[in-house]
Amino acid sequence: MAARRCETTDVAIVGGGPAGAAAALTLARYTAHRVTLIEASDYAGVRIGETVSAGIVPLLDYLGVDSACLQPERLVATASAAAWGTPELVVHDAIFSARGAGWHLNRAAFDAALAGAAAEGGATLLSGMRMRRAHFDDGVWHLLLDDGVLGAREIVADQVIDATGRRARFARAAGAQRRVLDHLVGLVAYMDLSENDALGCSTLVEATDDGWWYSAPLPHARAAVAFMTDGDIVRQRELLRAPAFAALLRATQHTAARFAGLPLPGAPRAYPAESQYLSICSGPGWVAAGDAAASFDPLSSLGIGHAIASGIHAARIADERMRGSDALARSYNADVARNFASFAAAQRSLYGLEQRFRERPFWARRHREQGLPAAAFPIDDEHETLDASAFPPTT
Repeated sequence: MAARRCETTDVAIVGGGPAGAAAALTLARYTAHRVTLIEASDYAGVRIGETVSAGIVPLLDYLGVDSACLQPERLVATASAAAWGTPELVVHDAIFSARGAGWHLNRAAFDAALAGAAAEGGATLLSGMRMRRAHFDDGVWHLLLDDGVLGAREIVADQVIDATGRRARFARAAGAQRRVLDHLVGLVAYMDLSENDALGCSTLVEATDDGWWYSAPLPHARAAVAFMTDGDIVRQRELLRAPAFAALLRATQHTAARFAGLPLPGAPRAYPAESQYLSICSGPGWVAAGDAAASFDPLSSLGIGHAIASGIHAARIADERMRGSDALARSYNADVARNFASFAAAQRSLYGLEQRFRERPFWARRHREQGLPAAAFPIDDEHETLDASAFPPTT
């Protein structure tokens, strides 16, 4: 049997999405620490959460990433439109936004580009490597990795950043629990737009009786269309079946009109999209970032921007600890909980604007007065999700 390879690093980052890549970029650019970025995939599969606002540009500038390198894999988001609280469509043109236009992304290409930039900046990128186990011993973390081909590989790290998304695999293994506020699920399908040049570059949100629809164009003549609802509604209405999903899409007003004349999508894929946060977001030698720390209803539009900003913040915590201080880490749990409380209050107000379907189960649950996030129930399952609030860079 071949001996297990053992390597040391200062900071190991588990998860190579926007949060993990941002943490790696921050550490590689602003510190001399050895950084290892561990990603289970090869970035070839579908990744959801494709639209970002112009607010992401200062974050990319901070990370030293030239947004121009993403040009072939993005569309300019010229407008957003919503039928929310009224059957009429309300359009907001990006030209009237103080921040300007956002982007519709090829999300897999975007994530790969950020991770690649981290590697070019000096971080070690281990793609196709899955964390199997982790244990804390004598002040350092031992991570056992496996690529499924060459066998086990051990990384010994002084600090670990958990950027594994909503599953928060590392943090949960370290004793954290997810506190979940709802049971939102996103049913996501993709459509070919090669026969339709009239879709435009706007995001469309449409409220319906059992949830709400989201759609947006993507690079390479594709579009994402998603229905956001609760898990029990998906099961009751068998919405994972292509005919049921197509019938629901045809019953909409604005979303159906948008895709008129195009072949309907096949069966959607379900992604849990519940709002949640961790009971503890840091511990001895580790800190959670991005969706692993807290993730929010996609209606909040906080996903990729939150992930990047949170990854930057987690990198600062790891760096400060390496320099002998734990001040940032001590306030982190309270910061995340406070952020989540602000989100929950804003989200209740936003859902409260839609009164047409208030007696339907999906909407009645969101109009009901909810407790503060501390009252959210703990859950320790294997869910994984869409997208999420902001820890802006400080000077």
